[in-house]
Amino acid sequence: MTETRTGSSTEALPEVGQESRRFFVTASGTSRRPVDVAIAAVGAVIVVLSTMAASNGGGDLDSAVRRVADDLPGWATTLFNAAYAIGAVLAAAGAVLALLETPRRPRLPLTLALAVAVTGIAALSCSLLAGGGSLDPDPGRSSTPDSFPVVLVAATTAVLLVLRPWLVLAYRRLTVVLVGVECLAAWSIGSGGPTDVSGALGVGMLGAGVALVALGSPAGHPDVGQVRRSLRDMGVDVEALGLSEVQTWGARLLRAESRDGEPLVVKVYGRDAADAHRAARWWRTLIYRDQAAPGSTRLQLVEHEALITVLAERAGVPVQRVVAAAESEGDAVLVLGAVPRPLPDAAVADATTLQGTWAAVARLHGAGLAHGRLTLDHVGLAPNGGVVFTDFADGRIAAASAERARDVATLLTAQAVRVGADAPIDAAIRELGADALAAALPYLQRAALPRPLRAVGGVKGNLSELAAAITERTGVAAPAPAPIVRLSLRDLIKTLLILLAASALLTTLAGLDWATVLDTWRHAEWVWVVLGLLVAQTTPVADAVSTMSAVTIRLPLFPLVQLQYGIKCVGLAVSATAGRVALNTAFLRRFGEGPATAVTATALDSFAGAVVNVVVVLLGLLLAKDLPPIDLSGPDDLGRILLLLLAAVVVSCVVVAAVPRLRRRLLLAARKSWESLHVVTDSPARALVLFGSNLASLLLTAVALACMTRGLHPGPGFGQIFFVAGAAALLGAIVPIPGNVGVGEAALTAGLVAFGIPSGPAFAIAVTQRIATSYLPPVYGVWALRWLRREDYLG
Repeated sequence: MTETRTGSSTEALPEVGQESRRFFVTASGTSRRPVDVAIAAVGAVIVVLSTMAASNGGGDLDSAVRRVADDLPGWATTLFNAAYAIGAVLAAAGAVLALLETPRRPRLPLTLALAVAVTGIAALSCSLLAGGGSLDPDPGRSSTPDSFPVVLVAATTAVLLVLRPWLVLAYRRLTVVLVGVECLAAWSIGSGGPTDVSGALGVGMLGAGVALVALGSPAGHPDVGQVRRSLRDMGVDVEALGLSEVQTWGARLLRAESRDGEPLVVKVYGRDAADAHRAARWWRTLIYRDQAAPGSTRLQLVEHEALITVLAERAGVPVQRVVAAAESEGDAVLVLGAVPRPLPDAAVADATTLQGTWAAVARLHGAGLAHGRLTLDHVGLAPNGGVVFTDFADGRIAAASAERARDVATLLTAQAVRVGADAPIDAAIRELGADALAAALPYLQRAALPRPLRAVGGVKGNLSELAAAITERTGVAAPAPAPIVRLSLRDLIKTLLILLAASALLTTLAGLDWATVLDTWRHAEWVWVVLGLLVAQTTPVADAVSTMSAVTIRLPLFPLVQLQYGIKCVGLAVSATAGRVALNTAFLRRFGEGPATAVTATALDSFAGAVVNVVVVLLGLLLAKDLPPIDLSGPDDLGRILLLLLAAVVVSCVVVAAVPRLRRRLLLAARKSWESLHVVTDSPARALVLFGSNLASLLLTAVALACMTRGLHPGPGFGQIFFVAGAAALLGAIVPIPGNVGVGEAALTAGLVAFGIPSGPAFAIAVTQRIATSYLPPVYGVWALRWLRREDYLG
């Protein structure tokens, strides 16, 4: 568990006088909360989509909602007018109170000023992009460029969201209600349509999120005086209560003494830190996958740790004594016995200590429990010379064999780094047996270790020694390294030739003119093109989440995102499926999984993506009011492009049918896809994430394509663009060409031409989209592969 220093000693901290004031919390520390990053990111997405809609004059939804607002009775309009004014007045009052708090909270006014400035700049930029050039609302019409965005809503949202982390709990909840009421009232009184209001909401969220991330907000530390009262309510009277010098992530640690002089540790999930802790738990679960119960309440987290600690003690494991666990005054509090002394190197190497440590592990696992983070930071020295296990926050009840094996691998590695491999292995074999050590072999990988242990110097070398020593003592061979697909100069030349051939085929047979393409680029609105380029780079995140949901083990997000870029790089030169399976196999091997899991995960992920593409295309065909006409002899040569695509599909099918090796691989992939369905049928939530992340990836691709279209040749609506993106992805999955070179361009061009864009601009849009999604990411993918190898996620 990551440790941080507070920078002050326990004695220097007052025991009282730190309580929250009537409106604002005590500014105890500065925090950059993950929820603030999320607010800024969601706001940016809302701004992009709303600006695109406003630039097209809104839509049917805006007109329909406008009619509903016009038909509201007079009393309702009066009520909404009052609510609109009250929301703005309360935001202004909050800003004034923040100015009055400047001596005690100097960062708060600065944060408000930065949020308002960012909001103003974003609102002006959005108005100009939408084509209005004015920020004045136009109550007489629905969503238009002249009423986008509603500035008062944007400013109110920014102010209230900035104030939120600084306010006490009751007023913090009120800010969310006020933002919702302000948005609802804005369209009800005619200040703007839904697009105008949603754009203003996004602008306010963006401004608030940027300001809070830049300057920080209160860290939500619990008040010492309030903790004292909570302990008194629990029947625990303590003395010398103060914050501990060493803090663990996710809660606040305090040191105290009981009336009898017994040293105690108090772990507190404070009321004012609830939002920050909740967001941080989800964030760490997504990025590191190392939180036991991300959806739990503070009290449930305390109960979880207390229960596992008590069960471990009942099984004969030496642990800290649980004194009390309860919730009082909004605080979830766990009181434990004193933290044991850290193990010095001499104690770690001592034969008696090693035997006691592994005997405790045997009892823990024999009771069906797992620690989850069994490093030497959580093994201390008791006054009688024995060992004590601490911090069961990540523990597991009814632990699976894989979780117990990870415990063994983690503790063995931590001991080997300190005192070498031989003595710990001998002690572990005596207490656990050779089979338990053999089961830990697949998890002797840096990626499978807790994050703090991975950062310790010399871990990689010790892992090799450990694996060799365990193999020698148990007679079980270590898992073979997974093969890695590497790019060669020959692969790059082959890809370049395919790209040139595809371009020549399209320009010659389809009658496309590169001069028209260049002319389209010269007259482009590059703000939209760059925006589409940036949006396109977010699809690997959704793809990484899809891979996470296709396996049952816990995987970290950031390395998985880098893996997606690596897959794009390899897939451009070789078969995308082969490269994906090879890289997934090598990556999952670092987490103790074999090649079968990688093949199954790849097949399931591909199946989910294909299902999403098929559903999108079918819904588009079913819901379309009228299909675009297809004229094989038309001036835009749509028929020629479609014939080229049809020929590519037919040739692909014939080649697969005629070549036994390809046919067998196709049948094997189909069988693996069918067998892999049990992963999602066993868990509906996993199925929802799997298909939802594939849909999110397609949506992001469609948003990027919509931005490209808006910047190069406006025309189709987002629904039509979404259909084109889905159809192009489906066609690319059918034709087995590395990187879909040529096929992707032709499919996108055909779809755009079908919806009224001339062939020259359509080809320019398709090429620009493919550069953003398929040709630029592999450039970064080269670095991503190097990073994955350097961090030992790939061999």
